[in-house]
Amino acid sequence: MRDYLDIIKRNLLSPIVLAIFLLAGALIYVREYRDAWFISVVIVVNSLIGIVQEIRAKRVLHRLELMSAPRARVLRDGQAVEVPYDSLVVGDEIILRAGDELPADAAVTASKGLELNESMLTGESAAVEKAAGDTVLAATTVLAGEGTARVTAVGDQTKAGAISQVLKRYKPELTPLQVAIWRAITFLTYGAIILAALIFTVYYLSGDNVVIILKTITSAAVTVVPEGLLLASSLLLAFGSLRLAQAKVLPQKLAAIEAMALLNLLAVDKTGTLTSDEVTLERVVAFDEMMPANSITDTSEKSAAQATAGSPARRFSEIKLSEAASDVAELAALIAHETSGGNITGQAILAELTPSKHADIIEVMAFSSARKMAGVRAKVDGTVRTLMMGAPEFVAKLAPVDTMLQRQLDEWADSGLRVLMLAEFDDETTKLKDLPDSSGRAIGAVILRNSLRDGVIDTVKFLQQQGVVIRVISGDNPRTVQHIAREAGIANPDKAILGSVLAGLSDKAFNKAADEHTIFARVLPEQKERLIAHFKQSGKFTGMVGDGVNDALALKKSDLGVAMYAGAPASRRVADIILLNNSFTSLPIGMKLGNRIMQAIEVIATLFFHKIIYGVVLLLSTMLVGLNYPYAPRHITFLNIFLVTMPTIMWTLFPPRPRHRVNPAHFWRDTLQAVAPIALLTGLTVAFTYWSGVTLHPHQAAEAATMTVLTATFFGIYLVFLVGPMLGVVLDRRAHLARTLYMAGVLFVTLVSFGIEPLRQFFDFTMPNVALLWPGIAVVIPVALAQWWLARRAGRKFADMVEAADERTKTNRPE
Repeated sequence: MRDYLDIIKRNLLSPIVLAIFLLAGALIYVREYRDAWFISVVIVVNSLIGIVQEIRAKRVLHRLELMSAPRARVLRDGQAVEVPYDSLVVGDEIILRAGDELPADAAVTASKGLELNESMLTGESAAVEKAAGDTVLAATTVLAGEGTARVTAVGDQTKAGAISQVLKRYKPELTPLQVAIWRAITFLTYGAIILAALIFTVYYLSGDNVVIILKTITSAAVTVVPEGLLLASSLLLAFGSLRLAQAKVLPQKLAAIEAMALLNLLAVDKTGTLTSDEVTLERVVAFDEMMPANSITDTSEKSAAQATAGSPARRFSEIKLSEAASDVAELAALIAHETSGGNITGQAILAELTPSKHADIIEVMAFSSARKMAGVRAKVDGTVRTLMMGAPEFVAKLAPVDTMLQRQLDEWADSGLRVLMLAEFDDETTKLKDLPDSSGRAIGAVILRNSLRDGVIDTVKFLQQQGVVIRVISGDNPRTVQHIAREAGIANPDKAILGSVLAGLSDKAFNKAADEHTIFARVLPEQKERLIAHFKQSGKFTGMVGDGVNDALALKKSDLGVAMYAGAPASRRVADIILLNNSFTSLPIGMKLGNRIMQAIEVIATLFFHKIIYGVVLLLSTMLVGLNYPYAPRHITFLNIFLVTMPTIMWTLFPPRPRHRVNPAHFWRDTLQAVAPIALLTGLTVAFTYWSGVTLHPHQAAEAATMTVLTATFFGIYLVFLVGPMLGVVLDRRAHLARTLYMAGVLFVTLVSFGIEPLRQFFDFTMPNVALLWPGIAVVIPVALAQWWLARRAGRKFADMVEAADERTKTNRPE
């Protein structure tokens, strides 16, 4: 209920709304009830629309947040079930795996290499090992291993004290563009105060009464302050959020829609982003059976060679393993069973291989992104075996390989296969983490395939065509990553660098390497974060796509963090956008929609700025020639229906399709600067029309005011048709339909307002008198032609700037 009250208060009790209500109260005091009613009803209707739309967005997005929010795995009656964090009770036994965020304080009951990151509470980012009996705290993250723990405190009773608010309360934050709009509103509000003082001084000295002064001040205030602009942007962004959710893209904040329009560099992980989340086991190789000169005798190895050569490989279940390969397979399955924590690599191994049933576990070292390997010490069939499995580059430090074997490992990686190397050690006492370099021997390899995700090639092509530079930041082998990047069509895949090389560089050399390379392989989580930080500091609006706990730091650091729904809870928690269908290919859909929404905001803002500039020019012009302002507040309301209200509805229901990527950073250039000369001409022409009417027909002031309103209405409608070419909007079938519906609405409102006498009197209009307009027509026609020329020129200039920006983007891409 508090959330709903906050929404109502935010929309009804803003300074602008309160100021309009004060002016309405003043009008009531001087018995100008119609004008008071008009401005009050309009502001209330605007606020109610905002309230309804915001509540609607809140409810829909909150349901989606509930769906995407992290859930705890709990053992109930011996079965693992998933429950929301706030359903946990003291005494529940929870299952912990790598990537989980602790939902409560708990005591560890079982641990298989369990390691936690407690930086949320302690500030120290180093991994902390947890054994049975140790305490784990809410808001910490599981980095490696798995285990179980019994809940000792929940909600506000935890040390973190805030885990009950993991599902964030709905609080819409202003996007950077909305902040700019709000600043403009603030500036114009002060401008309205200055105009009010000027109006009071000039009109008072001219001898006008307080009613005329107050009505003129109210009209000027309603004209100058674009109270509906922020509402229009909020409506469009909220509407866009619902559209994105329908496209399986969940924005966790409205600013994410704007961020998608600004994106010019996207860092992606390989596994689960470029590749599918399905990993299959291809081969198991025993190194002892590999002959010199690449003569391979083992059936398994022959199939591996076939895979390298590109010929079709048989399914793993069809391959008959030798005795040595079978031993390697059992040991690989044992390590995967004890250390993988349910990750997709471990699942792929265990789907085809079975660990030894006669193994007593002595020690476990779970896989982590920092180590790039996992280890097990166990008594297998009565013999203690110390084993490691992981990335060949890292395992080879402990168990060196010869040139021939290294060549074979590189060939597998070059063909896009993922290789895990196994090593065995005679040491039975040293902790697995402390095994010395060169103390083991390489005994075999597990070879896996992780194919390109469907649609990735088209996605990469779209992004690069939009000027988005793609960087691949992966913990995988550089040759494997390069192969996948090449298949995906990513530009410059040959420019790769290892995380170990980056670690030895100075800050200056690191930044240079970050700018010059496309592939960053075998990088650590903190290096991912550092790369993202550099991209941002170099002026690139940077996005990051990831799904693992090792991506969380980089996701949080980026301008646009994109997480997979099936990814680690820690990564979802810090992301700006969650892809509900776990597909990187959904991002272009969101970008296209976000681009259309940003274009709609620019179009509507242009109409608002036109209304404001021409209104101020008209006010100052009439004051200069000694005439009263021609509009009453109700006239401003009538004008706003055509100039901003109906176009806002039109562009919300039919978002325009731009020919280019809209850049919110150029908001003022694209809107205010482009429309200012057109609005200046409108203001001067409307002022001339009014002046000629009252000068040539001094006893028909009401008719002159009516014709002035109609002239301004014409220019407002005219701009609705000019603004598209000015801003590079594609005039497709939907745009033509939107224009047709808009004109139908214009005709309907005009005929009703002037055709029904009570409404005509209510608006204080007279029947149109064309005779008064002949002098104005002589000016309106050439001015309309001049505005058409200005709009075309602005459109050409805009197109040239977009083309130049595209050329700069292409020039700045790494060769």
